[in-house]
Amino acid sequence: MLQVNDAAPASRWRDMFGKDFFPQNRRRDIDGLRGLAVALVVLFHAGWLKGGFVGVDVFVVISGYFMGRSALMQHPFQPMRFVCRRLYRLLPALLCMIALVSAGMLWWVLQSDRADIADNGAYALVYLSNIWASGHVGYFQGQSIAYPFLHTWSLSLEMQFYAIIFLMALLLPLSRHRRLVLSGICVASFAFCISCDIRGDTQAYYNIFARLWQFSLGTMIWMFPRPRLSTVAANTIHAGAVGVIVGAALFYTLRFACPSCMAVFPCVAVAAIIMLPQTQAGRLCLVPLSPLGVISYSVYLWHWPGIVVANYLLFFQVHGLVMAAVLGIVLVVSLFSYLLVERTGLDYEDRVVSAVRNRGAALLVGSCMVLAMVLFYVSRVSRVH
Repeated sequence: MLQVNDAAPASRWRDMFGKDFFPQNRRRDIDGLRGLAVALVVLFHAGWLKGGFVGVDVFVVISGYFMGRSALMQHPFQPMRFVCRRLYRLLPALLCMIALVSAGMLWWVLQSDRADIADNGAYALVYLSNIWASGHVGYFQGQSIAYPFLHTWSLSLEMQFYAIIFLMALLLPLSRHRRLVLSGICVASFAFCISCDIRGDTQAYYNIFARLWQFSLGTMIWMFPRPRLSTVAANTIHAGAVGVIVGAALFYTLRFACPSCMAVFPCVAVAAIIMLPQTQAGRLCLVPLSPLGVISYSVYLWHWPGIVVANYLLFFQVHGLVMAAVLGIVLVVSLFSYLLVERTGLDYEDRVVSAVRNRGAALLVGSCMVLAMVLFYVSRVSRVH
């Protein structure tokens, strides 16, 4: 009996990890694409991959794809369920990360740094971090290493896109021209992106309008028919698309970061991969990265604060083996963040009745507002003194 009782918890843990990290009811190649994207971003921030910023482009297209399904392909559209799902998906881990990092470092950094860090954290909690960043620091400039919440600009863009697609889901059923509307948004946004590139407006890197074409590209995958290709052609295109993304990460320079017409190549490659499910190339190239893709949100949240805090504590720019150790610690923290915070929030949202779910979402939003006000106050007081 003792052996049976001992085996039961182990079996439950195996079942839980199998369900989360090796699911059978979802596209593991897209999880692998997420894993590739977060790996590129982390390696870029570590200083090991000069074009790893394209990982953000990959994330944006994937986000557009899933939001297109959640908002535009659901009949009837359930506004509250859509909103709650997004809030439970994003807010708990973000709130936890900002609260812990703020509590851990704001009391010992210089007052000028404390004011900016607290300000950035407050803007991140209300999903306006991209607006804060565009007025304070260039993303690729040296002083970016001083801000542990600077990376939340992309999360703010994502939430702003959720707001746009929410309105589209409410209004587009009134129109018979959904494809035309989405295509128009994509073209207009891409034109704005190229205009910013021509004008040398590098701060458009943070601009939702310069990125909206990437979100729209992912969303339009649902609007257009899937290609019917032979197995050989599908595998060739799939492998070539993965090669384009990896090649961009290896050979792109900062000159090709969005806004730039060169961003179109990795984005189209992502769309091609999504439109070609169940290929042998996908199983070989991307599925092995799917466990990392499952925890990609937590990895993204924690990797940059880990690098920034390490640079503050060690008084030199972290690199080499020290950077590898920092990233190893970040990976462990991210795994716990996923299991204890992110997964817990989603499971709770799944099992409770709608009234309880809505109250919980309101509580999450209220908690973010309270912490944001505290950080705004810390920032103001630090600047006064």
